[in-house]
Amino acid sequence: MPRLSRPLALLLAVVLLAPAAVVPPAAQAADDVKIALVAPMSGRWARQGQLMKMGADMAVEEINSQGGIKALGGAKIVLRETDAGDSVEKAVSAAQRVLTREKISAGIGSWLSSFTLGVTEVAERLQIPWLTLSYADSITERGFKYTFQSSPVSGLQAEQALDLVVDVGKKNNRPIRKAALVGDNTAATVFFFKPLREKLLAAKGIELVADEVWTPPLADATSIVQKLRATQPDIVFYGATNFPDSVQVLQKVKEFGVKTAIQGVGAWLVTPEYVKTIGKEAMDGIQTVVAAHPMKGQEELVKKFKQRTGEPFMTQDPLCTYAHVWLIKEAAEQAKSADPKAIRDAMAKIDLTSGPAPSSLYPNRIKFDERGRRAGASPVIVQWQDGEPYTVVPAAVATRPLVQHK
Repeated sequence: MPRLSRPLALLLAVVLLAPAAVVPPAAQAADDVKIALVAPMSGRWARQGQLMKMGADMAVEEINSQGGIKALGGAKIVLRETDAGDSVEKAVSAAQRVLTREKISAGIGSWLSSFTLGVTEVAERLQIPWLTLSYADSITERGFKYTFQSSPVSGLQAEQALDLVVDVGKKNNRPIRKAALVGDNTAATVFFFKPLREKLLAAKGIELVADEVWTPPLADATSIVQKLRATQPDIVFYGATNFPDSVQVLQKVKEFGVKTAIQGVGAWLVTPEYVKTIGKEAMDGIQTVVAAHPMKGQEELVKKFKQRTGEPFMTQDPLCTYAHVWLIKEAAEQAKSADPKAIRDAMAKIDLTSGPAPSSLYPNRIKFDERGRRAGASPVIVQWQDGEPYTVVPAAVATRPLVQHK
């Protein structure tokens, strides 16, 4: 072996004896926090699912652009949406797929209460917290620990809607003496109609003169509207939850010249397509009770939504899912974890009165009771005026005053 020259030997000795250089470990990127959205993206309720996704996407973009979940090292939120389709069976299957395919921290959906009842059974079994805007009382009457309902339940909405229309009738010297129930047999409508049918109408001295309920899809609305024309109710409580069925009834109302006031049950009645299909004049004055709708003070949020999506206005469905994504973000911050059980526990204890989530809902507080219902949740009433739906009740947050039906 050849001998090294003296300078080279000295250099080698220095290198060998020198302490090893300390290389800092590469910073580990925070894992994404995945949220499932199960909503109808096809079929008769697809428009509502599409609107829900718009609201969720907007919240995800805002959160991630503002640094993600800070307690988790800036973890980004990723939305995993899946189509609930047009039946309970399809919704349950969709939930099962998305919740078992990869690690999901929390879920949102599924708009139609009948779908939500099935989907939340899957989420409960897998112990994944689930936020819903669905109305049916029974969603939070099953002792589930992982289901959180941000909307006022249907029974409460029925009471408040009836109180409103009775009060307005008295003030305008047009008392309500006769009422009709017209709608499908999906869960939210069933729970809205039940107390009206069993006690609320009679308690106010109102006669129920028509009670027309069907299983979607509606074959023909002619006999329903003929019944309305024959009985001439002062108010119709209207619960046709999907656009094709609803349009069919309203077109017949227009065709037969029925002038009865219409009080809707849910946000399906305030999508832009109604003006295009039924006409602005025919829609004006129709009102509906919803879980959320843009209120006074939310002008910038609505402007951003309209610019981002091209929609002519914002409604309950994107507004609630926007709030739900922000709420999951806040629960993860408080839990300092993306683990579903930790997020569920944080959600059960949460009490928010400021920030994007509570400011999207009425009243501006998010706290859940032991059943998973949002404490103090109260509906708002929206009315079509000049081809657009506006919040008219409560007056304190109304964007326009209520106009008496013509």
